[in-house]
Amino acid sequence: MSISVMVIDDEWPALDHMKELLLQCEGISSVLTYDNPREALAAAAELKPDVLFLDIQMPELSGLAFAEKLLPFSPDTDIVFVTAYRNYAVEAFDLSAMDYLLKPVDPSRLLKTWNKLLTKRLAQAPAGATGTAGMTTAFRLLGDNELISPQGVVKWRTHKAQELFAYLWIHRQGSVSVILNDVFPKWNYEKGKQYLHTTIYQIRTTLKKAALEDKIELTFGRENYRLESRGIEGDLEQFQEAAALALQNTRLEDMQQAAALYTGDLLQSLDSLWVYSARDKYRRLYLKLLEQLTQGLVQAARPYEAEDYAVRLTELEPLEENYALRLIAIYYETGKPLRAQRKFTQFSESYTAETGDGLPDWFVEEYRRLGK
Repeated sequence: MSISVMVIDDEWPALDHMKELLLQCEGISSVLTYDNPREALAAAAELKPDVLFLDIQMPELSGLAFAEKLLPFSPDTDIVFVTAYRNYAVEAFDLSAMDYLLKPVDPSRLLKTWNKLLTKRLAQAPAGATGTAGMTTAFRLLGDNELISPQGVVKWRTHKAQELFAYLWIHRQGSVSVILNDVFPKWNYEKGKQYLHTTIYQIRTTLKKAALEDKIELTFGRENYRLESRGIEGDLEQFQEAAALALQNTRLEDMQQAAALYTGDLLQSLDSLWVYSARDKYRRLYLKLLEQLTQGLVQAARPYEAEDYAVRLTELEPLEENYALRLIAIYYETGKPLRAQRKFTQFSESYTAETGDGLPDWFVEEYRRLGK
């Protein structure tokens, strides 16, 4: 399940704290943060986030008034109020809030709230969309490595069987010698070949047990293994197709939806050498998507939304000068000069520590120009 989240608070330290905690929760596709409630209301009415964490006490527009105004535009958004005062809880639940959190937000309390939200959404999700028993078959490779059958998450006999299946899914075929070199590099040819055939047997046994032998066919001929799938939704293919279409038509909403599909680097917990080139391919596609999305949102006078994607770019490529400058420019545009100055200092320190050199002159000049 992929859940979009929006956090609204007029205090940036509180926003940063909530975002940091939420990014550790299961199933979150994106976290957008806003410190201006009126701009946030316009964004929420358009984007219709799945979950909204909303500060109650804000200038100009209180959280309770915000919720009342948003309800007609996004009735399915779950709202969690965040407040420093317990007496607001009654009013919050009068507005059918999902829950409320007291400041400072305790991580364990947030986790309880998040689990409650997950339980509710899993119960409401149609068959085939939950990732639990009874859903249609799906395969996740971005972030996780998880094959889901109508019976639930597939349990592999060995980590090597799970890795080999992912390898064959990505490449769709491979000769014995190439597979041995990529997946079983520590074995000599004869022992490696025996281990390969044993692992293939384990995969076939696992697929049969999961009632997937009619959807996934693994064949062998002329020293070559081939994998064919029928009727399976793979997150890798979904992201690639959505990203390519969004980059072609340049619609901001399509780019945002495509970016939400990227839930982590390809097989991010796997450290085998063969995965690095494939991981880099999809990561670069994601970076390109974020670049165009950030630029498009800035041009569309939506800098607060652009900020979230600009932050992601700097997190993915912390030493890329252009990404750092873009985020600094957005901070200045949204009236956050202290954040811009802090980002410059952090980038300068990281750049010097990594390269041993000071920042390029052109970077410093551009930073000074932005600050004027």
